[in-house]
Amino acid sequence: MRYLNKAIWLAWRDYKWSIVLSIISSLLVGVLWGANVGAVYPFAEVIFKGQNLQQWIDRETEACETAIREGEAEVAALVAANADDADVASKRQEIEGWQGRLKSVNKTRPWIENYAPTSPFNTLLCIVAFLLVGTALKCLFLAISTTLMARAAFRTSKSLQRQFFAKMLELRLGKVPQGETGDSATRVGGDINSIGNAISILLGKSLREPAKMIACVALAAYINWRLLLLSLLVCPIAAYLLMTLAKSIKRTSVRVLEANGRVISFFLQIHNGYQVVKAFGNEELENERFYRKTEEVLRQQMKLEVYGSLIRSNNELLGIGMVCLSLIAGGYLVLNQATHIFGIRLADKAMDFGGIMTFYASLIAAADPIRKLGDVFGSIQAGIAGSERVFSILAAEPAIKDPENPVPLHDGDIHFNNVSFRYNENVTVLENLDLTIRQGEKVAIVGPNGCGKSTLINLLLRFYDPDEGAVTIGGTNIRDAKQHDLRRRIGLVNQNTVLFNDSIEENIRYGRLTATDEEVAAAGKLAEVDAFVHTHTTHGYKSACGELGSALSGGQRQRIAIARALLKNPDIFIFDEATSQIDLESERQIHAAFERCVGDSTAILITHRPAALELADRIIVMNAGQVEAIGSHEELLKRSRTYHELYREEVIQDRQAA
Repeated sequence: MRYLNKAIWLAWRDYKWSIVLSIISSLLVGVLWGANVGAVYPFAEVIFKGQNLQQWIDRETEACETAIREGEAEVAALVAANADDADVASKRQEIEGWQGRLKSVNKTRPWIENYAPTSPFNTLLCIVAFLLVGTALKCLFLAISTTLMARAAFRTSKSLQRQFFAKMLELRLGKVPQGETGDSATRVGGDINSIGNAISILLGKSLREPAKMIACVALAAYINWRLLLLSLLVCPIAAYLLMTLAKSIKRTSVRVLEANGRVISFFLQIHNGYQVVKAFGNEELENERFYRKTEEVLRQQMKLEVYGSLIRSNNELLGIGMVCLSLIAGGYLVLNQATHIFGIRLADKAMDFGGIMTFYASLIAAADPIRKLGDVFGSIQAGIAGSERVFSILAAEPAIKDPENPVPLHDGDIHFNNVSFRYNENVTVLENLDLTIRQGEKVAIVGPNGCGKSTLINLLLRFYDPDEGAVTIGGTNIRDAKQHDLRRRIGLVNQNTVLFNDSIEENIRYGRLTATDEEVAAAGKLAEVDAFVHTHTTHGYKSACGELGSALSGGQRQRIAIARALLKNPDIFIFDEATSQIDLESERQIHAAFERCVGDSTAILITHRPAALELADRIIVMNAGQVEAIGSHEELLKRSRTYHELYREEVIQDRQAA
């Protein structure tokens, strides 16, 4: 509940007036609900006896005065006969009950004499009109309460989704275990929606229904509070069962959310790799796996339904138990005109027909809100479970953070100073690596797979922090600068190109959001995007790339990514196998554009391609997390066995491709 309270506080902080007005409307709904139930009394005591209210008030006054006189006479007789003090006290208490009733009647008399109609039928019309107006007002306040609370709940949900999205962008940096994509999708969708639903219910229906119930219970207590206490004897048992079920519902709600996350993760995995599934003919296997995962969701959801039905049954039995106890006890009191049962006083005076009928109507009307609360109890428990999963992420500290007092970065050499890095304790990727890349220099980094080339780039971009050593630019440790200041200086082109489901033009403009259409087109021309955009697309630069660039080939996606980096005009270019999926002719054209665009900027190329190596001032050979050799192409062919083997393999592949 602690985490759900945080969500409620967010709703209160941002939308307090909506919540306040909603609560006031909910209370008015409860008051009007009780007032409508109270109309049972004039029906039973006035209308059905063919009287008007003036006749009823006269009859009530006479009955009270008669009962008081007779009671006082009985007390005097008991005192004269030296009767037991308990009997005298009981009779005096009965007299006080009649005196209190007479006092209430006298307060009501001026209103009835001045405003009540004199005809019994007109009195009936007034009572019916009161019911209609009261119900209309109740519906109006109900609509206001529901709408305002939904506004606060939905807006809080959207605010939490934005916070969660921003937090996920932070938490995906560093050596933090990453959850499944489907689990994150479930949290940002299902979990947060369940929080909003719980807020709406907790501050809406969970206040409105108790207000209705309290109004009815208050009316019943006014009629006979002792009989009400007897009716409530079943409540402790019902409350105990309710609390027991609450723990089971919360636990099962968490399991449902987790199981739904696994289903979504599996679906996304197969959706992205369906060609592999089809190519290997494993449709039956994946259908069976999906079936098992959905069966787990079904089992947990059925548990929730069972628990929900038990709560509804518990509340139904609570309501009917209250009514049954009051029927037995109240019926005995009215039929026998008694005030005691088994020597226990349950009424100050004998109850009349109208009073006991209004009492029963109050309890029945109170049972309806209790039943409705059973329907929403599961939703609140689901919101509690969802809030724990969401706020545990929001409370997490990112592994990569800006310093409290950041310093500005300046142009200069890039230096990896005795850098060591490992993704886990057992696997060292870089160990005491020392490397300097001079400002304005073009270097190529080559080496076998797993030697740490891409890790080097990730450290420079501060996607990770080194375990030991430091990375500096212009003599400033990049940990001492803002992440945004660092990354705005770097243009990155990955091997695995990521494009968004937008136009080619907007994907290029992503490199610099303020760029004009002309600047976007110029960057596209330099990156050889023009070579296909006007001949192989329907709407040129306005053509859609599709989800993850699915409407384009691998080479076309890479050219767009290169144009995006060129448009950024960064101080440092990083090309991580950026031409690996482009044919040789396109590669030559891109290399020519690269030489024109990079200019005096620093450029780092991670590549095995012989043509790309010609662009570098120096070639850095890495092996097993160390710099094995640095030099020109000719020097490394002679001095580095690793470089010689890599180059030979690439040359053979290029000849085969040609």
